[in-house]
Amino acid sequence: AIPATPEGRIFGYIEDATVLNAGIFVYQTWDFIFSLTIPEHSTFIMLSHHAAAAIMAYFSLEYQYIHHYAVYFGGCSEISSVFLVLCDLDVYFPSTPGSAYGTLIFACQVTFTFLFLFYRVIGWWKVSYHLWSDALYVLKGGQAELFRPGKSFILYLFLTLNVLLGFLQVYWFGLIVQKIVEVLSGA
Repeated sequence: AIPATPEGRIFGYIEDATVLNAGIFVYQTWDFIFSLTIPEHSTFIMLSHHAAAAIMAYFSLEYQYIHHYAVYFGGCSEISSVFLVLCDLDVYFPSTPGSAYGTLIFACQVTFTFLFLFYRVIGWWKVSYHLWSDALYVLKGGQAELFRPGKSFILYLFLTLNVLLGFLQVYWFGLIVQKIVEVLSGA
């Protein structure tokens, strides 16, 4: 177990976070490249998301940074994606309202929405607050240079990407809410 201190949470090693970061790096890099071939996925926002997530995973792996937080941002926040994939089945295999499959798709849509709100909006900003507190503590106190000489810029990069990705989560949730309003209004 890593120490429950800012230094422990920023510099501590967690084996599972290493495995998670390796998976994130490979997946986000693959998704970035593959998305270039799909017009609706090759938008600036989607490509930026994939690039930012891959960069953070790489630096977390390479320099053993923020393993404690990687578990949340790369693991917990992705839980909603499982239900998004199931919702996407409806795009390719449309459901019939009232059918068992239609009910399953609806349940996945509701679950996705609540999990997205919980992990990617509310939880994201709560955990980000702690990340920022810990990172600023080790940067101001000099521990960042002590533990990772010459690599403090990586923490600043993490903080910048964390905020940008956080606003992206809020933007995406806004799109989800728009879709809900559209469906409920019968448009």
